[in-house]
Amino acid sequence: MRQRPARSSAVRFIRYRTAQPPAPTRGTLALRPSEPPPARPPGLRLVRPADGVDAEVRAVAEAAVRLVVEVLAGTRPANQLSLVAVPAVCREMARHRGPARRGTRIVPPKVLSTRLQRPAPAVAETASVVVIAGRAHALALRLDHTRGRWRCTALETTATAP
Repeated sequence: MRQRPARSSAVRFIRYRTAQPPAPTRGTLALRPSEPPPARPPGLRLVRPADGVDAEVRAVAEAAVRLVVEVLAGTRPANQLSLVAVPAVCREMARHRGPARRGTRIVPPKVLSTRLQRPAPAVAETASVVVIAGRAHALALRLDHTRGRWRCTALETTATAP
């Protein structure tokens, strides 16, 4: 004999009450007097995605993704990553890049999409879909804000060295 599973406490059923009919108007216009719009509390403002610090982080993240993809594709030397990455990331990329082969055609890489999130005020993480040598790969970077600069401190990818 099968038993019914216990009812989950995370699910709640709420019964809605029926709406009350509006009061009769008795020949007058059924208009409500206009109310002024609610005032915004001081200090709140509309923030666009490209305002302030986020614009700086986004620009550094896009440049870092572009540089890493070009290093992985073999179109840029790994030592140029030092502009946006910490020395440990540069060393690992130089070690895994491998020597470029002469006479082989290098297909320029493409960045298809990039997403940026800020898990903490001094941390940004970006996830990208890139095309290297005709194949799509995932690329994730972690950017930390230290000494007044955003630097790539960690990198994960599905792409392999050329």
